[in-house]
Amino acid sequence: MKLAQLQTLLKETGRYTGRVDGLYGMLSEAAILIGMTDGPDTAVTLADMNRVATRLGVQVAAIRAFWKVEANGAGFQAGRPKILPEPHRFSRNTARAFDKSNPTLSYPKWGTRPYPKTQDERYRILSAWVALLARREMDIDAAFASASYGAPQIMGENAALCGYPDPARFAFAMARDEATQLDAFVSFVDHAGILPHLRRVDRTEASWYPVTQRYNGTAHKLNGYPPRIVSAFVAFGGK
Repeated sequence: MKLAQLQTLLKETGRYTGRVDGLYGMLSEAAILIGMTDGPDTAVTLADMNRVATRLGVQVAAIRAFWKVEANGAGFQAGRPKILPEPHRFSRNTARAFDKSNPTLSYPKWGTRPYPKTQDERYRILSAWVALLARREMDIDAAFASASYGAPQIMGENAALCGYPDPARFAFAMARDEATQLDAFVSFVDHAGILPHLRRVDRTEASWYPVTQRYNGTAHKLNGYPPRIVSAFVAFGGK
């Protein structure tokens, strides 16, 4: 969607008070942040995870391991869903349009720069992406698509697999509560072809490779993801 469409959406939900003009300014930025902060932030319980594990036919330790490794056990921080912008995905999702002009915000190779340490810094990147796209009248969903959200840290570009019409609406939904994030996780592992592999995991890293590759991409080994999730899985009593 273009920025004017997002402004309309935010205005209809009482978050944006400015004109629908397609111009990115303080009111648009504030409205987006309101959209990312106005949920109840309720955490899921172990009972919630047990119900989901039974429905999916997976070990509850596997779901708990995702929650622990992806976002250190919590989907929210300071009233907002935890996010992680991925500049290499923004580069791809914008056809490299900003690699030369904004190399700190957009670059083609994962790991070119370290991730920002604070959530405030990460949200500033998301806002900067929206501003860049709005100025060129480009699809701003590329910004929301290029970050991961909440406890399961699902990329916005997977919005459709999680049952949402676009990445922006997906991002705002992830701001409601961890129950909504858990529902998105269930939909994602099912529709992304991860579920059959998740049902077969055990205490070996090799059993997790088909899961972590599909969930985290081809760099899943480079960032040490498999051993970390196996360790969490075992700690939670996974068999």
